[in-house]
Amino acid sequence: MTDEERKARFHIVRTPKKLAPREDQFTEPASQGTLFPMPRRHLIIFVVFPWVTEEDFTHTLEMAKPSAILELRRFPRFDMGQLDRRQAFRWFEATHSQYYDLAPMSPSDDRYDRYASDPIQLIGAFLRRGGTQIAGPVMILMSQNTPDAKSIDSGIFDEIRRLFVSVSDHPWETHQVPQFA
Repeated sequence: MTDEERKARFHIVRTPKKLAPREDQFTEPASQGTLFPMPRRHLIIFVVFPWVTEEDFTHTLEMAKPSAILELRRFPRFDMGQLDRRQAFRWFEATHSQYYDLAPMSPSDDRYDRYASDPIQLIGAFLRRGGTQIAGPVMILMSQNTPDAKSIDSGIFDEIRRLFVSVSDHPWETHQVPQFA
């Protein structure tokens, strides 16, 4: 067996490296030289549990300063590191973020599981609800259901972004926390 044949038989699979959130991902580029950077107003931040850490979560809140936090998880929990639900809501208050739990918007009958598992329907119902005006940035809290994958299918992010575009007059960018390289 030649060296090239031997090399072809072995593949090194590396564990993805988690990237920490950076301020430039959440602030307007023109504001980098200012004393108080301006958050990106047309940004949707997808925070994926359980892969997010307390540090990722609090730094993202602090840097992005979301105007709205949309909860899509069926069982919302904030117990990461030293963080608990009470402290999470203090962070929301400190960053002037309005928290919306979208799970109660789902029907109360046996179709709950199907409806609750479709974040596109939940977001669509929320955006169509009368009087809902969303100015960004927006943080969306989601659950990762497959334990062996480190990311959700990006198609769902595109669908949710399209829903936001359909109810506003400007494009929206998306960002996922955590990110892996």
